[in-house]
Amino acid sequence: MSVGESMAKDKKGSGIQQAAGLIRYFDEESEDAIQISRGTIYFICIFFSVSVYLANHGVIHWLGRTFGL
Repeated sequence: MSVGESMAKDKKGSGIQQAAGLIRYFDEESEDAIQISRGTIYFICIFFSVSVYLANHGVIHWLGRTFGL
């Protein structure tokens, strides 16, 4: 076995171990992390999408002119 083959095996094994460590790190949930429910994410996405749609079709501008907003 040459030096190159030995180094390749060392790098291959250490990469798998590093990946396993990262997976373990990101798999754990922190108690200090902000918890956002799935429903909140859906609401924000739908609200943003509807707002952009209405702005593109001039509805928001029309509301501002009509009601003095």
